Amino acid sequence: MREIVLGVTGSVSAIESFRIARELKRRGFRVTAVLTENAKRFVTLDSMRFACDEVITDFDKAYHVEKLGFNGSADILLIAPCTANTLSKIANGIADTNVTLMALTALGSGKKILISPAMNLALYNAVEDKIEVLREMGIEVIEPRFEGLKAKMDVEKILLHVERALGGNEFEGKRVVVTSGPTFEFIDPIRFISNRSSGRMGNELALEFWRRKANVVLISSKPIDMNLPNFKIVRVLSVKDMLDAVLREMENCDLFVCASAPSDFVVDKMDSKIKTTEELTLKLKQAPKIIKEVRKVYDGHVIGFKAETGLSDDELVRVAKDKMEEDKLEMVVANDVKERGMGTLDTRVVVVTPRRVEWICGLKRDVARRIVDIYVEEYG
Repeated sequence: MREIVLGVTGSVSAIESFRIARELKRRGFRVTAVLTENAKRFVTLDSMRFACDEVITDFDKAYHVEKLGFNGSADILLIAPCTANTLSKIANGIADTNVTLMALTALGSGKKILISPAMNLALYNAVEDKIEVLREMGIEVIEPRFEGLKAKMDVEKILLHVERALGGNEFEGKRVVVTSGPTFEFIDPIRFISNRSSGRMGNELALEFWRRKANVVLISSKPIDMNLPNFKIVRVLSVKDMLDAVLREMENCDLFVCASAPSDFVVDKMDSKIKTTEELTLKLKQAPKIIKEVRKVYDGHVIGFKAETGLSDDELVRVAKDKMEEDKLEMVVANDVKERGMGTLDTRVVVVTPRRVEWICGLKRDVARRIVDIYVEEYG
């Protein structure tokens, strides 16, 4: 089991440390919390003992080396929240609290260190030069969320950074372009036709590739709202927008994942709002097929998705195999949206490659992880 040391310092944001610890535990990590004296003003030892496997408050050099020194049991140190005081001390090599001692011990042994600053905006601006020093030292500083005059921790972003720090390196240096979500084909300036796709499957795939060190480009009408390094987001609406964005981003692409649900039809758009008293006949024409257009200019690896309704498992596999052959794809992920609907948290899909057929069922986050696993197993 991977072990994380969670350093907690004396910020009002320390109340979020309980949630961070619980979420890390849910993801299968062992968590040891190290609290400064000031941190105990904001969180109780009993609450942290409930959330963590172990809680340390003593200034014990031998114990710190055992955790984060050479061959120590812990994998990374996460300081969340990190005050301006603690941040500056680490940058200047001062080890006068148990958390700063942990940080310098980890730094000296080459362990990974992640820091999430939390303070008012004036203090954050004052220590920006120290933040750059930390980055030069090899410490990863997680950008806070700015709200008014505060620089606050973003718990979801912190969890993603921890997962990436401990994730695989299979896609390091690789550029992966992922599409997700529906498209919106406008009838008039305010009305459109679309579908119920939430974009969650494509978003989870993009995050999973990012966790494995890929340089990700996510092209979506419903992207995740995250500012992550090596993660570019291109927001689109129509199928034409999506196709244009994909073709722009294909340069130096190592893998294209078309997990979106673009419209099969576009509308002859009207320039002004349609009056509600009018009878309406829509004229639809076939939309361009994104994968087919991509294949005209790109001969690299492509993962396609196929949604059907009312098919048996055998029929769905056959449809996936036909699509794989027709579009020259390395992998097809197919599902029956009539069975579970679109926009759900969980899904049941079949993954088809030239050498295997595998069914996966579960939360989309877990399904995305397995899809990437299969790609790695098949194509290395």
